[in-house]
Amino acid sequence: MTKKTLGIIGGGQLGMFICIAAKRIGLRTVVYSQESDFSAKNFCDDYFLGDIQKNQNIEEFIESANFFTVETENIPKRFLRVIQKKKKLFPSSEIIEITQNRLVEKKFLNSINGIKTAQYFEVNNFRDLEMYAEKLDFNCILKTQEFGYDGKGQFKIQEKHLSEFKNMKLNKFILEEKIEFKFEISVIVIRCDSKTIYYPPVHNIHRDSILRETIYPSKLDKSLKKSVIEKALKISENLKLNGVLAVEMFITKDNKILINELAPRPHNSGHWTMDACKFSQFDNLVMMIDKNVLNEPEPLRNCRMINLIGKDYLSFSKINKKFKTYDYYKKLRDSRKMGHYILFE
Repeated sequence: MTKKTLGIIGGGQLGMFICIAAKRIGLRTVVYSQESDFSAKNFCDDYFLGDIQKNQNIEEFIESANFFTVETENIPKRFLRVIQKKKKLFPSSEIIEITQNRLVEKKFLNSINGIKTAQYFEVNNFRDLEMYAEKLDFNCILKTQEFGYDGKGQFKIQEKHLSEFKNMKLNKFILEEKIEFKFEISVIVIRCDSKTIYYPPVHNIHRDSILRETIYPSKLDKSLKKSVIEKALKISENLKLNGVLAVEMFITKDNKILINELAPRPHNSGHWTMDACKFSQFDNLVMMIDKNVLNEPEPLRNCRMINLIGKDYLSFSKINKKFKTYDYYKKLRDSRKMGHYILFE
């Protein structure tokens, strides 16, 4: 019997972990990468290189697999739609398109009863920026609507420096209120035709807009924990989710829950599940795609996941002697996620 093949759009560390999980259940993997040197290269069964903006080698990629998933939401709509016309895509192109644009995502979230985000305004020129920054008392962050992650495409706004943006092309930006929060939390939901599961809320610590640590379990009381889970599930239902969704949230100082952003794929804040759950986020993703089956995560122990960012990687060998450590096989670059390790508590 011929093995089924999972096509993965993107070959970074998330693609690498999907390949490893797929292999465990007998699924072949084929990766589409724009770069010849990518994390998943030595873990997939096959790969295609191409310019994703030009749909290069897309037909061969589509024919090479039975179904497809993504490791990033930053994929051109046209590429996603071509694949979805011919094969199943998890999650659907419609879901990815909502989550790859901050303005579209914010409008979607605020359209759901009981779901709120921070205040935001669409910015398309300097006059918009002046007007809306004043409305937010200059307590805000300017972000590109698309292709922003790990702090990329983000600018802190200060009244005395506002004129610096005068000559900047400000088309398709969003201005977001800066939230004074008590915790940053995420919940990962996986949903298929027959079932929905979720991973317990975790506490996330960011520096310079990059995730540094994830702590399981979170520091939420029972009532807040129940509320954040309910909101994550409600969002997944409204999206008609067919895949993985990470829901990132702020818990404000007065215990309000504001949704920060969505990621329609496995998430960095879910890496702890590989070592502290019976079934990781990657295990459940591939089982859902292949067999339409989901297993309860069954957390086994408390832990912290710590990212190795940029030059942290120079200590990899030393850390690897003490802790369970993962290498992403990337070229060293400042602010780049190079690996992570797990501390059991």
